[in-house]
Amino acid sequence: MQRLLPIAVLLIGVVIAFVVMTNRSQPEPQSPKQKLPLVEVIEAKPQTLRLSVTSQGVAMPRAEIDLVTEVAGKIIHVHSAFAAGGSFQRGDVLVAVDPRDYQFAMIEAHSRLAEAKRLLAQEEAQGEQALSEWQVLGQGEPTDLALRKPQLAEMRAKVAAAKADRAKAKLQRIRCILRAPFDGRIRVKHVDRGQYIVPGEKVARLYSTDSIEVRLPVSMEQLAYVDMPLIAKKNGTTHTAPSVTLTASIGGSMARWVGHIIRTEGTLEPTTGQLSLVARIPKLLSEQDNLHPLLPGTFVQANIEGKELQQVFVLPSTAVNTRNNQGLVVDDSDRIMIRSLDVMKVESDRVVVRGGLQNGDQVVISGIDIPVEGMQVQVTSIPQ
Repeated sequence: MQRLLPIAVLLIGVVIAFVVMTNRSQPEPQSPKQKLPLVEVIEAKPQTLRLSVTSQGVAMPRAEIDLVTEVAGKIIHVHSAFAAGGSFQRGDVLVAVDPRDYQFAMIEAHSRLAEAKRLLAQEEAQGEQALSEWQVLGQGEPTDLALRKPQLAEMRAKVAAAKADRAKAKLQRIRCILRAPFDGRIRVKHVDRGQYIVPGEKVARLYSTDSIEVRLPVSMEQLAYVDMPLIAKKNGTTHTAPSVTLTASIGGSMARWVGHIIRTEGTLEPTTGQLSLVARIPKLLSEQDNLHPLLPGTFVQANIEGKELQQVFVLPSTAVNTRNNQGLVVDDSDRIMIRSLDVMKVESDRVVVRGGLQNGDQVVISGIDIPVEGMQVQVTSIPQ
């Protein structure tokens, strides 16, 4: 019995352990809880927006011409500011040529005109005498030669020619003085006092200072945002000119001038397919800052006022896939919907959309790299 007792106790323990192990309840397997992606959304709100178009160009004078002499002679006078950079006013005498030869020509032309008038008066008297004699002695119809009509016509033609010679001499005398056709400055001078010049010789190159113009090339896509007709109306209809702001860095500071777009050049550049808008800055505005007047040759950046657009949506650039013009919207059950958007303009930090969204749509701006239609998400709203 002493030998069998330990064996019996061991067997009883094994049986009890087996029963416990076989009767233990098994835990039911649980699927791991799925974590939903967190997305940031903003509320789509239609608004009225005025777009702008950027461009760049070089400031140029409204007019630039070569002043050319029409007479020959020695220069006896030049303007006090007749040098490169010198300024003048409209009507100022820039150059004067010795007028004495043309004054003599005027005197001679006046003398020839007086002689022609005297001969005409004599011929008219002789014609009247011939008509009177024919009426007394002649028979039948008198010929024109008998009445001295050809001689009278010749004398009248000589009087007209003498008047033309006198007018020409007077015109040549006037042309001895070269006046400024506009307010401006001298870019280059070609002659000086004491020099002999001939007709057709360049005296100086002038440019106007009454206004400054800038050619601003824009693409046809950008042109759609500018309220400017491609071709001016022939019926005289006026059109509101878009404003333009020009800026340039001068001496470490930013200078600014404001003007208007006055016209388009009407033709596309064959190499770029762009159309140039012409901006004009009046003199008073081009010199509104005495420290930074807008000088010809200044390279400027331009911001052109665009059209006013209504019922458009402005979204962050991260909200739109510009490769396929699609965006993501979260519905009422927090599920993703992929929307095709009518993108109007893409800028560096925003996208202007005019279709594909409705007021109040929750537009996803971040949080999903690979979107799937209908996927569940967590939403956090970003205030605008």
